[in-house]
Amino acid sequence: MDHLVRLVQDARLRVEKGYYEHVSSINRAHASLSAAVQKERSNAIIAEVKFSSPSQGRIRKVESVCPIAASMVQGGACAISVLTEPDNFNGGLSALTEIAAETRVPVIMKDIIVSPKQLDAGVRAGADAAVIVSEVFSRDLAMAPLEEILGTAMDLGLEVLVEANELANFLNLKKVHPDLYGVNNRNLSTLQVSLSKTKEIISQAGIVEGPIVSESGIDRPEDVRRLRKAGAQAFLIGTAVMKSSDVAAKVRELVQA
Repeated sequence: MDHLVRLVQDARLRVEKGYYEHVSSINRAHASLSAAVQKERSNAIIAEVKFSSPSQGRIRKVESVCPIAASMVQGGACAISVLTEPDNFNGGLSALTEIAAETRVPVIMKDIIVSPKQLDAGVRAGADAAVIVSEVFSRDLAMAPLEEILGTAMDLGLEVLVEANELANFLNLKKVHPDLYGVNNRNLSTLQVSLSKTKEIISQAGIVEGPIVSESGIDRPEDVRRLRKAGAQAFLIGTAVMKSSDVAAKVRELVQA
């Protein structure tokens, strides 16, 4: 099974059924993700709120999201990523709204973005940034081209973290100038993870204009140190944090690695 194709099919169906039209709007001062990453003196940890995933199944019992996000911030997270994808990650737009209303650190919409309608929903829900998966667009799976998605984000004042799992896609990102560059250590088609992907891509990509975020498969302080040495400037970590019985302590351990 090509898991990315299935994730995209689910996302397109949510858009068509109007899932992203049902979102509470909040007024919130913008917090810059790229600035938060670059000013962090310790390890810039972006902690992610997710309860399930296609690769792990159930990660944590679904519970109130605000105490979890507060613990992440207490542990030193420079930003919070929130899954708004309900079908495979047990996420929701309401979780994004609740966290955005309660925290002042940057909040990221994490979803399989295929349509500008999703970004509009994210902004109304309080997101400061959104994650874009480049492979969705390089494989022509989305409902709109990447340029339209990025243009919509700019018009909405939404920062973008555009990720890639392959060198060719990462190099193409240099042409569209995202706010942050992501290297996903997980191949979303096979769900296989290799932390060496970050070093492989960064070592061959040359200089980019924004911070580089390493994503997926990061569990221990040793992983953070390894990826930092490879050139990553920030680390998006979900499963290891959400599995912990002490979220704040786990985030702190990674921040101080």
